[in-house]
Amino acid sequence: MRKGIPKALLLALLSPALAQADLALSPARLELFLPPGGSAEERVVLKNGLPREEALQARLLPFALDARGGVVEAKDPGLCPHLEVLPTALVLPPGGSAEVRVRAQAPEGKGTLACLVVFSAAPRALERGGLRLSVRPQVGLAVYLTLKGTEAPALRARVGGEGKALPLLLENPGNVLQRVFGEARVFDGEGKEAARLPLEEVPVLPGGYRELALEPDPPLPKGRYRVVLLLESAYGRYAAEGVWDVP
Repeated sequence: MRKGIPKALLLALLSPALAQADLALSPARLELFLPPGGSAEERVVLKNGLPREEALQARLLPFALDARGGVVEAKDPGLCPHLEVLPTALVLPPGGSAEVRVRAQAPEGKGTLACLVVFSAAPRALERGGLRLSVRPQVGLAVYLTLKGTEAPALRARVGGEGKALPLLLENPGNVLQRVFGEARVFDGEGKEAARLPLEEVPVLPGGYRELALEPDPPLPKGRYRVVLLLESAYGRYAAEGVWDVP
């Protein structure tokens, strides 16, 4: 069972500027590969783009990705019990930065585990559309840990349907994070190539799925097309075929 992250967190993660903050992370995410029982420590730099001091608190949040790629809170604790952030409280100087250490202790298990490290500032007032709101600026660091030697990658793709944009469904029945990219090759009724639609890298977590729509530019004429989908990830190549009806 999954529930949505509180609106204030989503607001800050999706649009920090709207929440009167200018926080940045380098790197933007961490991907670790360790054998069960192994450990690692990484360093992350938090940057403050505003000319004022910013006090932050760190907390760990189990998360998953919904069908559109949005962040949702997960019931399964995932990697969070095996992750430590030091320090948990810090102050960023005006226009300055600070370093945070992220320690991971790989548990027994299989596949990829995930956790979101959320850095939260103090609440502040924000006026929008005549309403006075209280918001808490936040920025999130996604941490993924894949347990080496336990990987069982898999991917299912379904392509085709009806619409001006090409419907695409990616499912991950395996146990590792899949970062998938590639293209859809579109052929008309005479077998001539009518378009190539690129797919930029898309993350799909174990047990998750993504719904996408690839828009041709310029739009294709009305008709029925055959589609060949060619995908790649760090774990191999995948292909699927389908029929696309453009109204």
